[in-house]
Amino acid sequence: MTKSNHKVPVVRITEILPHSNADTLGIVRVGGYQCVVKKDNYKIGDLAIYIQPDSVVPERSEFKFLWEPRTFDGPVPEKYRRVTVRRFRKEWSEALLMPLSDFPDLAEGFMNLFPAEGEDVSEKLGITHYDPPEPEERGIARKQQYKWPPKSLRGWFYYLLHLIGIDLNGNVGGSNEKGPSNPPPVYDVEAYKNFMGVFESGEHVVVTEKIHGSNARFLFDGKKMFAGSRKLWKSVKSNCVWRSALKQNPWIEDWCRKFPGYTLYGEVFPTQGDKWSYGCTESGQVGFRAFDVLDPDGNYVPVYEPADTEIMILDRRPDTWVPVLYSGPFDEAKIKDLVEGPSLLPGAKNIREGVVIRPITERHVHGLGRLQLKIVSNKFLEIS
Repeated sequence: MTKSNHKVPVVRITEILPHSNADTLGIVRVGGYQCVVKKDNYKIGDLAIYIQPDSVVPERSEFKFLWEPRTFDGPVPEKYRRVTVRRFRKEWSEALLMPLSDFPDLAEGFMNLFPAEGEDVSEKLGITHYDPPEPEERGIARKQQYKWPPKSLRGWFYYLLHLIGIDLNGNVGGSNEKGPSNPPPVYDVEAYKNFMGVFESGEHVVVTEKIHGSNARFLFDGKKMFAGSRKLWKSVKSNCVWRSALKQNPWIEDWCRKFPGYTLYGEVFPTQGDKWSYGCTESGQVGFRAFDVLDPDGNYVPVYEPADTEIMILDRRPDTWVPVLYSGPFDEAKIKDLVEGPSLLPGAKNIREGVVIRPITERHVHGLGRLQLKIVSNKFLEIS
């Protein structure tokens, strides 16, 4: 599943709710999110653009308030252009809401009409989805054979090729290698707050902990054992976290060899800093927890239904599978209560990133695809 539903829609203000701790502020709800706004900036019926969390805005004057009063010699770093959650007078603002009239260039062209309600303006404004770099990519350009930052378009071209492990002849090298002949898809999960109402009342669901590490996939094709990140396949000679996870958790390769052609998806950790160690206290220690299985025909295995217990990852032991927080009828309030809290991984001393919700019985939803959604903790977003 790819990140296909990242949008910046034009929304109409239909209600401005009172703020619990500030008379000059109000709350506007967009889908399952809430935004804290200045009351004087809006009136009922106004159009606004909604920029959801983990969006990256371009270096435009309308967004300068995100990084001011900081100044930079070069481009504004991405971390200052990334939209996340904040608290204003104890109320969460889960994204960025801005009046459509702040962007007069959107009305340029035929008849000078602003975009209509519901229109996606992400491409027009140059707003993209935040895609965190893989652990191994950080600082890679500072190796001696590259000058950092690249000084020319040619330099950037060579740097980007090196970053993905491809030389000018189309060969794969460095820490990466060619993947299997029939590679499994890139894995991603959409936000629940963008798809409210897709779970049926009383539908049996499973809620698992979302771990803050790096996406991983493992596959034995009958001849070779592959270890991959979210988008790349890692060389057996690499000392990356994905190959380290394979070495330190031998059950992964044992399982993959037992089920050739099946892809084991999961999360490797720690890769996101010391505060997300999940109990890995020894230097170089790498953990892994599985969360999904894809069969050779490209179908996800219904791992939570009574089925082949061997395919269900050693019966979903706590040392192999992501923690299950709840299994039962869909109950939004109960599930939202599970979003915040400590991680349940053995030895972990950090909070959980959030939760992932999926139905026991696999099904698809129009406009989404496979039904599986996440809710990320606001406390996590505030400190990450």
